[in-house]
Amino acid sequence: DPRRKKNGHYTPGLLVKSRGRRGFQVDREKVKEEALRDGRHLLFSTDVDLSAEEMCRAYFERDAIEKSFRTAKGPLSLAPIRYRSETRLEAYATVLYTGLLLWSWEERKLRRKYPRRTLEDALWALRDVSVVKIGSGKTVREFATRLNTEQKELMVLLGGSSVLPAT
Repeated sequence: DPRRKKNGHYTPGLLVKSRGRRGFQVDREKVKEEALRDGRHLLFSTDVDLSAEEMCRAYFERDAIEKSFRTAKGPLSLAPIRYRSETRLEAYATVLYTGLLLWSWEERKLRRKYPRRTLEDALWALRDVSVVKIGSGKTVREFATRLNTEQKELMVLLGGSSVLPAT
């Protein structure tokens, strides 16, 4: 019935035909059965030595690994691996690991002050910040973009204020 589907809360099997204006009613027993399964997950493991807590921890740590790969493919813009020599693969893995380590370290510093902000968002807010050095020898002039309050806070928090000229 399209009337039941249009509000987006239609769950098959919970409604039964009935007499009256609507032509259907909610089956309360089916609702109770569905409620028993709400928010529950079944986890299996081939490692029989894992406790329930260890299995849950391992399952939910998987999300952190997936986010790391998403970061590596997105903001870090790392290309697919096309190396065949072992030394190049080791070098690539080292660069990837170091990049992800630095990224997560900076994001952790950021989340202490802004719990809902990501490093990618912070870098986007700093995208217009520029520093220009002009001159040679002893005479070098530095110019920087005029920062707003948010950009100043982010630069201090992420350790970028040391590269800005003194104002």
